[in-house]
Amino acid sequence: MTKEELETTAFLARIAIGEDEKDKYLKDLNQMMSYIEVLQEPDVSSLKPTTHVTKLRNVWRDDIVKPSPKETVESLLNAAPDKEGNFYKIKKVIEAQ
Repeated sequence: MTKEELETTAFLARIAIGEDEKDKYLKDLNQMMSYIEVLQEPDVSSLKPTTHVTKLRNVWRDDIVKPSPKETVESLLNAAPDKEGNFYKIKKVIEAQ
């Protein structure tokens, strides 16, 4: 990266860089760019794209709807501050237009 590229980048990013800081930033940025060049060296064209490093995967189970025991429903509803039928009754929080 050149000094002009650094100044342009700083201008576009709206970052104020003093003259005394430019040399330090140039050195740091060029060092970072050399790390990126190392990553571009290996030929990976024959490799398949992956989403994970390992071959682990999630195992999903089917959702099966099961009715709750009547005692459980009643105890939960009885713990509510207010109820209407088999539902909790709460204050309206969203106004519809």
